[in-house]
Formats: sequence, structure tokens, C-alpha cells
Amino acid sequence: MGIRVYERLRDEIVSGGLEADTPLVQEQVAERLGVSRTPVRDALNRLAHENLVTWLPGSGYLVNALQSNDIAEVYQVRQSLETLALRLACGNHNQAQLTRLTAVIEDMAAADPSDAAAQFELNRTFHMSLIEPCGNALLLRMIDTLWDHPVNRRITRSYVHDAGNVRLMVSEHGALLDAARAGDEERLIHLATQHMYTGYQETLPEDSGIDLMPRPGTESVH
Repeated sequence: MGIRVYERLRDEIVSGGLEADTPLVQEQVAERLGVSRTPVRDALNRLAHENLVTWLPGSGYLVNALQSNDIAEVYQVRQSLETLALRLACGNHNQAQLTRLTAVIEDMAAADPSDAAAQFELNRTFHMSLIEPCGNALLLRMIDTLWDHPVNRRITRSYVHDAGNVRLMVSEHGALLDAARAGDEERLIHLATQHMYTGYQETLPEDSGIDLMPRPGTESVH
């Protein structure tokens, strides 16, 4: 029961159903979901640990806005792990994997650009399929777990708010696929670094004062 309550509240937050600064009072949430206070309390504690809500003594919990530091931390970890996986995977894609990647790109282009949940799953499927041939099961599990981080879903929801960004993702995914098909490691890493940088930097508030590093083209791609 506690897991289901947690997942329900998490999904409502990352989908925008519960907007930033929405108050969450245990009794009210329990009544709305038709459960006891115990699983709600456990779920809210877990959400607070993930920085999705904040505990306000005497007032209950408050839904947090997407924080710039959260975006930067997820980007830094993903960029490092995924770059390593791409280096290991490059040159090892078979025809079936390349065909699947092509199909995912086509599905993303055909999907509703405003459907953040669908775009998230397609984006995740593309990137996990791109690194699949890396041959390192531990690395794949670590990256897959990172995709499960709630911040990633919130980032996707914010980014795809602009339909033009979805078209850009489709175009960039096509370029990544071309580099993978050619076995061009240098180009694949350069394009992937630029792709991730663009997506996460675009999501940061303009007044955040954070410029994600490394900038594309400033690090060695050898």
C-alpha cells in the first residue's frame, strides 16, 4: 500500500498534477486517496528525501519547484555515465539494434509532442537502446536507475512544453543514430555531450546562475 501511495503522489508531482507550492496535509491526502494516514506519512517522508516536497513544521508538506541544483546534479552524473557507456557501445550495434533505434525515433516524431509521459518513455528507450551494446551490465543498471530519478521526469515535462524542443530531440537522435551506424566514436560522443547539455541547460531557469559543465566542444572527445 505504501509503495502505491508513494508512486501515485510522485507521478502527480512529476506530471504537474500537483504544482509547485501545493500544500499536502496528511489527513487530506489520506482522505482523497482512500487510505490510512500511515502510508501517506511514509510516502511523504520518501518524497521529502527525494526533494520533491518540503516538510513545514505545523503546516504539513509543500510541493517543491524544480531546483536548479537538482538539474545540475542529475546532468553531471548522467553525462559521465552515459558517455562511458557510449564509448563502450560504439561499433558494436547490430542491425536489429539499429532498426529498433530507427523505429523509436519514428515513434517520437509521430507522438503528441505535448504528451510528456510518452515523450519521456520514448526518450528513455532511445538512449538505453543506444548504449545497450556497451557490454557492461552494471553500468546499464546504474544508468537505468538514474532514469528512474523523479527529477528526470520533471525535466522532460518542462523541456517538452515547447513542441519545437521535441522536433529538436528527434533531429538530434537521428544524428546520434547516424554516428552509431558509422561507428564514429568521436562524433557520437561529441553529439551526445551536446545533446544532453542542450536539454538540461534549456530546463534551467534563466536566473539560476548555473552553466552546466563541460560545455560541448570544450572537453576532449578522444
